[in-house]
Amino acid sequence: MSQTEPSGDELDRDTITDNTLANWLNKHGPDWVLEIEPLDGETEYLGFVDGRFQNYNERGINFIALDYLEEIADRARKVEYIPVEESPFAGDEEEDAGEES
Repeated sequence: MSQTEPSGDELDRDTITDNTLANWLNKHGPDWVLEIEPLDGETEYLGFVDGRFQNYNERGINFIALDYLEEIADRARKVEYIPVEESPFAGDEEEDAGEES
């Protein structure tokens, strides 16, 4: 079943690091997704889905390396979390169908 709501205390944008993001996602990732509003660009969503770090942005869902977490942490203006059911990862099949080039 779903975990209780996690604490967001460690998600302060002034002190967040790539390790903080990775640890938070490893601990809460199956049930929760990070919603990150960067200083530049569109909102990104980070999740630990099917045992892999993934992000969602205007280009769709992508697998990401741990190095990318550092880039996101450096650009973060606002970091919040939402249930995975309310995130883009809940309906990734619909997104893939709309991503034809």
